[in-house]
Amino acid sequence: MINTNLRTNWIIAGFMLFFISLLGYIYHTYNSTRNDIMRSVDTRLLDAALSVKHMLGDDYHQKINAGLRISPSEYQHKSRQLSEFANALNIAYVYAMVLKDGNVYFSASSYTQNDQNSGKVTQFLDLYPEATAANIGAFYSTEPVFEISKDQWGHFKTIFVPFVDANGVTYLTGADITIYDLNQRLAESVSKAAAMAVFFFFIALLVAGIYVYLLKRAISTDTSSGFANHIALEYYIKKSPNHHMQLVVIWVNELEDISSFYGTEVSDRVMKSLLQHFKKNRPATSQIFRLATNKIVLIAPFKDDDMSFNDVIQAYNYSTPLLTDPFIYVTLCAGIASGNKSMLLENAHIAALQAKQGRHTVVNYSSALHDVKNQYQYNVAMAKEVREAFENNRIVPYFQAIYDSETNTIIQYECLARMITCHGEILKPDSFLDIVNRSRMDGMLTRTMLTQCFARFRKTSICWSINITAQDMLDPSLTEFLEDELKRYPLPSNITLELLETEAIANFSEVKAFISMVKNRGVRVVIDDFGTGYSNISNVLKLEVDGIKLDGTLIRQVINDQDIYLYIEHIASFAKQLNLQLIAENVESRPIVNALRKANVTLMQGNHFSAAAPQVNQIVKNAIPVGSLAGDSVDHSPNIYVRTE
Repeated sequence: MINTNLRTNWIIAGFMLFFISLLGYIYHTYNSTRNDIMRSVDTRLLDAALSVKHMLGDDYHQKINAGLRISPSEYQHKSRQLSEFANALNIAYVYAMVLKDGNVYFSASSYTQNDQNSGKVTQFLDLYPEATAANIGAFYSTEPVFEISKDQWGHFKTIFVPFVDANGVTYLTGADITIYDLNQRLAESVSKAAAMAVFFFFIALLVAGIYVYLLKRAISTDTSSGFANHIALEYYIKKSPNHHMQLVVIWVNELEDISSFYGTEVSDRVMKSLLQHFKKNRPATSQIFRLATNKIVLIAPFKDDDMSFNDVIQAYNYSTPLLTDPFIYVTLCAGIASGNKSMLLENAHIAALQAKQGRHTVVNYSSALHDVKNQYQYNVAMAKEVREAFENNRIVPYFQAIYDSETNTIIQYECLARMITCHGEILKPDSFLDIVNRSRMDGMLTRTMLTQCFARFRKTSICWSINITAQDMLDPSLTEFLEDELKRYPLPSNITLELLETEAIANFSEVKAFISMVKNRGVRVVIDDFGTGYSNISNVLKLEVDGIKLDGTLIRQVINDQDIYLYIEHIASFAKQLNLQLIAENVESRPIVNALRKANVTLMQGNHFSAAAPQVNQIVKNAIPVGSLAGDSVDHSPNIYVRTE
């Protein structure tokens, strides 16, 4: 969805850039055209004014400036020639002027039909009372003079070209074009520019529309199969007028294996073939989408008596190959949900997950799965709580004593993680450790616990132990952190690291190197939860650890299962021969203590003695005096108090 928003923003930005560029182009085109028109008009006016001199002849103004008159017939002939010339050039007026006693007079002039109708035809040496300063100044200029002015004949742009006759007297020839004509030409220029802009804008809209359509189609279509994807599904659900609908999520079980064995091209062919199958066999009112790599969705309006989705899935023949080159068979599981469309996809996905985990073909979402959904929601909320606990230093160590029943003393403390919620509730690892593992915060938990324990015990002689995972050992940054801390720790021999045998064997070479590193620093290493699945003692010997801790499930059954008792007795004998420390955890009752003592297990840990607490000053209860075994007469009334600080 983020990518879609980014693409949309880029489209808008590109369109705005195009629009601004288009406006700039229109402005440039208008100015260029306007300048061309103005240059063209100026050229026409200049040509027209220069032509007046040749039409009148060189001696025309010599006579006038010499004080001679021009006959009416000659004047009328010249005026008619000038009028025809002006009309041919589409010029308002062409004329000639002389200056006498500071006044400007027309020596020749064209006229229009309107002038004739209104009696405004200029006569020989008519005074031009509206002469402007620019008009008079032109008689003293050596260059053509342009001006815009108004007079009784209209509003014009005018050019005055000065000439000097043979007697050295200056006269002017001029030409006028009406401002209305000029504006008309400029308006035509604007219209052409606007028409061009509209054309390009239309082209831009067309291109943008096609691009948006193709983009929308691209982001809402699965490229490998050509079917609508999850984006199209979300849009369809949102826009559908039906508020109650039915949706099925179909999960292809073997697709990951097919992809890893044959490649993604074959797996895409599998999905395309399956999509085509369900498109052909789906209910007429339904729509089909490819939800994810290995999931298909069918959705339709809800009907109380409609079992068509279930029938379609159950009718799929698993014994028929979906592809024949290579031969590919697939099995399906599906989850169906119906009801309010806003919850459909989530509920159907939960049902599909239950179908996959329970190896069912179809599971319908019902109230029975509501608890599962609540669990998912709890996991989401818990993940947030765990993250905030790390951020706010609410992951803390609790300490549980490991008791030596032979000497009635505490030999060390195991550091156990606890999480304090925002409401002050103390949570044990069972409540949050799975979230930590799934959120890949294992290393953060180990680092947090180690940091606090190093600080807590640095200035003491207390022995303590802490759990560490294979993932921690494989993390170079955590290994470097631990190595640096051990260099500064005064008594590293007081530290014991507990690790799971199964994890250790699965990463044998790396774990062996890690164990060698910490043992070289003086740290002790024991195998935790030993006995799950009746572990192989040879694995312990290969890792060269210092001890083993028996799994709590064995300890709880030691008084009820003779085989387990004999197994523990055998391990105790073997550990003694190999000089391995042997610890029993989860010791919860006096009979268990007696049975362990009888099996020669002396180091014990559990709530029977003391629960984990935030401080190491503990009162160890229910300790057994040396020599007391099961069946002995023991005075249970006194408690043994052990203080280590």
